[in-house]
Amino acid sequence: MKKKIISLILTASAVMSVTAFAETINAVNRNGLEFSQPSETKAILMCYDNNGTLVYSGLYKSDDGSFKANVPAQYENTKKKLYFVDTKKFMDISESEAPDMTASPAPTNTPSETDKPSETAAPQPTKTPSSSASKYPSIYEKAVDAIYAPALVTDVETRVNGDNENIYAVKVFQHGKEAVIGIEADLAISTASEEYSYMRGQNVGSLQKGDVICLTANVSGDTVRTVDFIFRPTDTDIVTGTADYGTNFEKLFVSDGKVAGKWSFMKYGEKPSSEKYKYAFGIIGQKTGGTLMLINKEGSEDKGIEVDIQEDTIVYTCDVSAKDYEPEIGDIGDIQTTIPRSAFAETGTAELNGDYSYNYALVRTVNGTATDMVLYNNYND
Repeated sequence: MKKKIISLILTASAVMSVTAFAETINAVNRNGLEFSQPSETKAILMCYDNNGTLVYSGLYKSDDGSFKANVPAQYENTKKKLYFVDTKKFMDISESEAPDMTASPAPTNTPSETDKPSETAAPQPTKTPSSSASKYPSIYEKAVDAIYAPALVTDVETRVNGDNENIYAVKVFQHGKEAVIGIEADLAISTASEEYSYMRGQNVGSLQKGDVICLTANVSGDTVRTVDFIFRPTDTDIVTGTADYGTNFEKLFVSDGKVAGKWSFMKYGEKPSSEKYKYAFGIIGQKTGGTLMLINKEGSEDKGIEVDIQEDTIVYTCDVSAKDYEPEIGDIGDIQTTIPRSAFAETGTAELNGDYSYNYALVRTVNGTATDMVLYNNYND
């Protein structure tokens, strides 16, 4: 049983290393690429720019080994490769113009990624890239930076796919857009943060609105391979509550020293590590220009975590003061503190108490810049 996922190819570098010894197949350019490979039923077309970066990929299907790939216009002049799923064979593409422009097109019953699913089929995810201008949002410098971007859960439903099997349709925000991902009902959550360790081993039907997860796919990009649980907003305010989530709030989003079993996290009062990918969580203390200051329960700016933000940093918001809140896609204008400057006095340390409401941020950074951020606003409001 095959499902689709937002991230169609895991990493461009992994694909390029395998295709070094690829064979060549000819494809005719006739309002799209047409090629044949007997006995094959599925092919993944991959387009690379001049730097060898994966900029587009699409899965195509055929019953008779004849394929037609509708390549977006902006990727027509890129270097192209094919991966045949059945035989796990990679091939370079040698393109040629169609000798007869009036020749009949490929059969209209050849299924493709744009086929409309049946009413009982699992919802198809929003493909990346969905924009005609770029493969991923501009905040990601490289395609690989977007592959493991966190996803904010907005809803989970039970559906029946075309094989009459139960699956979960998980609605998420990822890459700054909404998507629906079909996930097998028996796929267990791989890792979970310390506070929510009970989520490990459960299926995705246990996910809730406001949860943050990480998804990975198989090499063909049509099946969710792993789900990692990163974060769930607390029911009560962290600052005014009595629960101890650690100096860095690490119990909420870290387990065994790692986020999702993969990445490091930033610690209050310590110099950030040099690792490319990191996470941080904290109270929004202030935002000045292109810098966000996170503080912990001590309220000290001197021990705070500084994060660079850009105009295109992806921001999602959750107003937790509303019982039935709906997560929204926002922007950096939504990053606000509710703590007045006067509260920090001359010492740079604020006394955090029940006099204020609090906004919290879960931040993912790439090379020190916030690429993805989830805001949980108006605690104690």
